[in-house]
Amino acid sequence: MHEIFYDIGEWLEAAGNWAYVLAPLVMAMVAILPIPAEAPAMVNGMLFGPFAGTAVSWTGAMIGAVASFEIARALGRPAAKRVVGASAIEKADRLVVSAGWQGLLLARLMPLIAFTALNWGAGLTRIDRWRFIWTTGLGIIPGAIVFTASGWGFSTLLGRLPWVATGLGGLILIVAIVRQRRRLERQPEVSTPSE
Repeated sequence: MHEIFYDIGEWLEAAGNWAYVLAPLVMAMVAILPIPAEAPAMVNGMLFGPFAGTAVSWTGAMIGAVASFEIARALGRPAAKRVVGASAIEKADRLVVSAGWQGLLLARLMPLIAFTALNWGAGLTRIDRWRFIWTTGLGIIPGAIVFTASGWGFSTLLGRLPWVATGLGGLILIVAIVRQRRRLERQPEVSTPSE
């Protein structure tokens, strides 16, 4: 597996300035397919450095995320209704609406939820397109910084850049949790009929 990414790195390096076009396309393909994006992000860090590499990784991931979302929205939703039923899709729609943007951003920041699965899954729901795009853009920044910087060099990983990414991710997570909690507190309680 390491040889594949080494070969991709050599291929991108040999591409010269075209690497700035090809590297985001590689990241986009990784974001569309169920392939971990950490290794290509690290390759971007090695090739372009921490700042340009992060921009390349983020751009490619965004292209792939939006492409996955749009394909799922156009083709996946009708197929999903046939497979799991319209009521299951409507239930997912209600869940996404009740979670709000805070829920989507929290899902983006949780490393246990696969990036690709969230892209495709969101496209199957009625989530607002713009909400998907901006929460994705914001939510992937910490990971793009950390993985790209780790490719740039282990000393950078131990330096300030990952702490900034971790702090930014933590701040975003705290704000989203507080907003979600306030939102839930404002919702009226559903009373259950007495027996």
